[in-house]
Amino acid sequence: MIARDLVRWLTAARGDDAGGGRSGALSPGVARRPVRGGRAAWRGGGVAPVRARVPGVLTELEPAPGGGLVRFARSELYVRVTVRGALFLGWDGAAPLPSYALTGAEAVAPDERVVLEPDTEGGVRLVSERLGLTVARDGTVEVRTPGGVMLRRQAPPRWWEAAGSVRGGGRWVSRAEVAADAVFLGAGRDGAVLAEGAYTVGGVRPGLRMPVQVVQADAGCHLVFHDAEEEGEWLLRPGREGAGSGHDRAGVAELRMSGGPVRSWVVVGSPQRLAYGWASLTGAPVPPPGDALGGAGRELVVVRGGGGPGAVEGCLTTGRRRGFGGGAGLTRGFRAGAGPTRRFGGDAGRDAGAGVPEWTDSEVRAREGERYVAFAGQGRHGFVHSFEGMGGVLELCRARAVFNSLRGAFPGERPLQLAVGVWAGQQRYGGVCLPGPEAGDWAELPRAVGRVLGLGLCGVPFCGPGVPGTGDGGRGARGGEARTPGVRTRGVRASGVRRSEGSLSDEDAEWAVRWEQLARWLPWSGGAEGGSAGGAASGERERWGPYWTTLARHAGLWGGPWVRPVWWFTPEDRALRGVGDAFLVGEALLVAPVCEPGVRSRRVRLPKGQWYDTATEVVYEGERTVEVAAPLDRVPVLVRAGAVVPVREAGGTVLDVWAPLAESGPGAGLYIPDEEGGWSPPLVERYTSRLGADGEVVVERSGGPGAGPGGASAAGRPVRVRGLGAAEAVGPA
Repeated sequence: MIARDLVRWLTAARGDDAGGGRSGALSPGVARRPVRGGRAAWRGGGVAPVRARVPGVLTELEPAPGGGLVRFARSELYVRVTVRGALFLGWDGAAPLPSYALTGAEAVAPDERVVLEPDTEGGVRLVSERLGLTVARDGTVEVRTPGGVMLRRQAPPRWWEAAGSVRGGGRWVSRAEVAADAVFLGAGRDGAVLAEGAYTVGGVRPGLRMPVQVVQADAGCHLVFHDAEEEGEWLLRPGREGAGSGHDRAGVAELRMSGGPVRSWVVVGSPQRLAYGWASLTGAPVPPPGDALGGAGRELVVVRGGGGPGAVEGCLTTGRRRGFGGGAGLTRGFRAGAGPTRRFGGDAGRDAGAGVPEWTDSEVRAREGERYVAFAGQGRHGFVHSFEGMGGVLELCRARAVFNSLRGAFPGERPLQLAVGVWAGQQRYGGVCLPGPEAGDWAELPRAVGRVLGLGLCGVPFCGPGVPGTGDGGRGARGGEARTPGVRTRGVRASGVRRSEGSLSDEDAEWAVRWEQLARWLPWSGGAEGGSAGGAASGERERWGPYWTTLARHAGLWGGPWVRPVWWFTPEDRALRGVGDAFLVGEALLVAPVCEPGVRSRRVRLPKGQWYDTATEVVYEGERTVEVAAPLDRVPVLVRAGAVVPVREAGGTVLDVWAPLAESGPGAGLYIPDEEGGWSPPLVERYTSRLGADGEVVVERSGGPGAGPGGASAAGRPVRVRGLGAAEAVGPA
């Protein structure tokens, strides 16, 4: 049965390209290749005799701080739980460090309270307050909740190694099973939900190729990261619950790698817990400059090729833009000269692309970083990198070199850089420019939302789509190479559709408006100036600037995404799992963009609580589907009752307080000022809102200077109460 599954999945993977996305599920019309061809493709096609190896039978247990070493007849498994609750599993002597993704020894410090002890039937178990773990005598690993509910069953890995080679140098496969109701989530090319099919991961080519996965189920959530830089495939098959007396079919996630260490990390808990645990391993996201989140605007340099900004052939200039879509006005485009092909890791066949420097070399990183410093000295402090044929670990090393060099040269500023490639830990150095949509394609709107949500779940909150394009068959949106924010030409609007020739159809014009409305609520986008919503969009984005900077600075403390799925606070709510065209911005706001032509109202499923429409101040009851107005001039934005939201007005920052209701109870909100825009420690201002005895809204600051005996004080900032005139809560549509 297992052999037939492997051949079937290899056949499905034949059509996968280098973009890191889904090749598509099997269908009855897909032609099958012979079994011998599938096995030859996996094992190397007669290059050398190979032998299969499995761990064998458990023979010995050696306890160690945070876990221990479990020895088998033909392998060993190293288990460790860190002080922040992340679980490490390393086979064949694989250790947590060195690793490109992790921040260092402090991130993997063991939890001394954890005990690894013998279990029944010849296995071992781990005693920890954060999670449960059992290892069977054949090497099967089961990850459980602290209450004992199983989340993941990991079969023992299997290696295919050349005869006489060093152990651990061949291909390997790792197969895991999850609950039947589980949903696979991650940085997918078609959105956050990873459907059935094959996904390319690892390697050094560009694309969304991180081997990071979040699994959501009724029993709980967990995050998995396979820390291997080699190129491989993740074969996913979601589970299916049996109807009536039918049997459940478990979900399957099978990872096949071409080499490298067999080591992985698992974090168990709520979505907030996963975000914190992941940030404790790979680092918290670095906040971008405040003017890149809705302030005065930021000039970006587009760098293409692999030679760095020192190898410039030509420059093209367009106008500067302010504020909208992250405030990134694109002004210059560069293409570096081609150079000799570089290899990464000494593995023939792993082409890093023409002209790509050896970014894994410390001397190369220092030299190339100084080139960026020299260019930034000319007043260019923002970069978008589109290195042809480069991604994965190479992209992470490049981001690290540029970030460290710019921070050392300009200690009072936070660097701004985005890249097309991405790897675990990328959030420590900057953001990611996702593929731009195909102009006029309405299906691209929810897909863009899904990509941002997926990367946010994988720890990269500062991301967004590039410039919409035309006439490339959708390659920029779904192909192997992501479209970067290109150089803008005269007469082109934000949608990428020309308006000067009178060829813009009504539906295309509506698409352009709806795209701009969506883009202003994403962390970053390669939008443009002008267009029917341009001026209003820029002003609205700048008005919400204090809220965006608060999200960015707060994420630098605990690692959560800025844009979140609507089920973020209630992952057990199945009705919210299928909502892919609406999202939360922080804790307070829910955005429901319009993703269909001709729509002037839309239905949206709300999380629990009460929600105000920010435009009409109508209040809606949560945990149901409601109909909200969506005229062409605005996108539906709802705010949680009781929320305290900082906004920018002419006189400075004002706290918008949405009146708490008797049903909703007290509310809360944060504000983290970012006036200096540098590396000063953030000062978190916490506010609460409640209804007083006479029905008036009371706003207090929790803790901080001037707090009274009860830990609260007056707000100390201008307050504007909204929603007092709201009618009774509106029920389901």
